[in-house]
Formats: sequence, C-alpha cells, structure tokens
Amino acid sequence: MSCKPHLITSDPAQCIPHSDIIFIAGVPIHHNPALLQQMKPHLPTNKKVYIGSVCAYGGFDWVAHRELDHCCDYSLFGTQLIPWCCGTLEYGKTGLIIGAKRMLRIATEGGDDKDGIKDLLQPILRQNLVDTDFLASALWPNNPSLHPPILYGLFKDWDGKSPFDPKDLPVAIYAEMTDASAEATCALDVELVAITDGLKAAGWKNKDDFTFKTCVCENYLDQISDHTDTVTCIRTNAAFAKHKIPYQQVEGGVVPVIAHKFFETDLPFGLVTFKDIALMCNVETPMIDAIILWNQKLIEKEYLTEAGTLEGANIDECIVPSRMGFDLDYLTGGGASAEPAAKKMKA
Repeated sequence: MSCKPHLITSDPAQCIPHSDIIFIAGVPIHHNPALLQQMKPHLPTNKKVYIGSVCAYGGFDWVAHRELDHCCDYSLFGTQLIPWCCGTLEYGKTGLIIGAKRMLRIATEGGDDKDGIKDLLQPILRQNLVDTDFLASALWPNNPSLHPPILYGLFKDWDGKSPFDPKDLPVAIYAEMTDASAEATCALDVELVAITDGLKAAGWKNKDDFTFKTCVCENYLDQISDHTDTVTCIRTNAAFAKHKIPYQQVEGGVVPVIAHKFFETDLPFGLVTFKDIALMCNVETPMIDAIILWNQKLIEKEYLTEAGTLEGANIDECIVPSRMGFDLDYLTGGGASAEPAAKKMKA
C-alpha cells in the first residue's frame, strides 16, 4: 500500500474534528486513557465517528467509555491482535512486516459489528476480518500471556540490581525461550483457559478455544515449523523470530530494561485484569499471582496484596473491571451494550 498522508500532526485539534475513523496504533495500550482524553474536546458532534485501537486488550471499551463518557455519537472497535508482526527499519520513515495474520478478529460492542466497521477496515487491512466481542479480546492470548511469564522464567530470582553476563541470557524473547520460561508460560495458559471456562460456566456464550496453541496456530499456522505443542509453536514461529528482549549496559554486564511495556503495560492492563475476573469466577491463579507479585516489585508498584486481594496502593492505575462497576452478570453478557457499562461507571 502506498499513500501520501494529508496531515501529520501532534495537535489533536488539527485532525480529530475532521476524522471519520480514529485508529490508535503504534503506542503501548497504557497510553490509551491519555490519548482518549486529548481527543475528547475535539471529537465531531455532527456525525458518527469510529474510535478503535490496535489492540483491543486491556479493556479498551471500558477505558474509552470512562474517558469519553458518551460525549458524542461514537462507535468503538478494536483488533483482537495486531494485524501483522512488524518492526522499524528507519524510525519515522520505513518499517517491515515480519508476519501477517491469516485472519483478524475485530471486536465491537456486542460482537456483531452493528455499525459496519469491518467493511470500512477491509480495504485498509486487506485481511479476512471476523467478529468478536471486547471481553474475548481482553482475555485472548496476547502480550500479557507471553511477555510476563517468559521474563518471570528468566528473572524471577533476580535482585533487580545485579548485572548479568550477556552470554548467559537469550536475545530473542520467543525463539530462544528457556525451559523455565516455557514452564511459566504453559502454567499461565492453563490458568487463563480456566478463567474463560469460568465465564462460560457463568453464562458467557463465547465458543472460542482460548488455549495458546490453538490461538497461535489460527494466525500463524504456515509460519510455524514445529506444531508439536505450545512451546514449539512459540519457539519455531517465524513471525516471532525477530522480537528481542531489551537490555541495557551497566557496569559489569547488562540488565533487562524495566521501563518498557513488557514490565509496565502487560501487568496493569493484562494480568491484573485477568486476576480480577478470576476472583469473580472463583478460579485459583497461582502462576498469575506469583508473576504479579514479582513484577510489581520490579516497577515499584503494589497492585496485588500478599493476602491475594486487588487492594494495593497503586491498584487504580490498573484496568480492574470490578472497580469500574462491572460484575460477573455484566461480563458474561459479552459487553452486549455500552449503556449498562456507562450507568455502572457513573454509579
């Protein structure tokens, strides 16, 4: 695809009022609240505007309604995953696509795309687009299902300061996944499926298989060379091969970069959300708990208490559906209507 942008600007007043589709892309999702706040005063009020995110995990619909408060006629959407695994060749100029999805789920409220966003996205994304709802996107195996357990397997015993010999550490986060990381990833996979099963038992009508192997094969079947199990599907996925763990040089060696989305986004916008829903469903999550307690210490936050409650000092930084006014009855409806969400958030 080749095109010339009409406008490149950092000023929302220059672009938002004229927009028909607003697509938040290329930024870690923990920036979504601030971006939505910047948009709000400039959203058009004389037409419907589509507002979406790549990706839709992290409760994009909950966050958008909280920040925008139904200020105009908008329709929310999001991609369940990134359309492509991609990277930067030259910052601000050129990039590359490493692996395109075989199909892409588009989340809308209710999961039935009543406003027809897929037809508008089709010429842009040029992929097979299918319907899903936002809750499925919040729980679908994605960054929080991979980055935290892989890093936990590598660094769970690290004191947060001592340098490592770079020769002792993997560079590629997926292709060189260690056995300890693989064990943690598979344990988290089991817990996440248990959470989705708990929701289904409570009335959620979603029929999808949330096991990581099924999900990754759905998107990358032809790019995986060994389909034996979850671990081999991660290690041998060509689309994953170029993704690296960020390290920084310090005296005596290297340490992982903590000020990075791997540590700062996937916890408050991923694992904490999983934990809250697990508590609603009475599902035990020992691996998720262990990763949260470990990760929050590294970033000097407290979300989960030692008692296992989401009442830590910094919990309001997280996407916690129960604290946003959502109960299990609402969640198991698949977020079918924005109106109950808006009413509960204002209550």
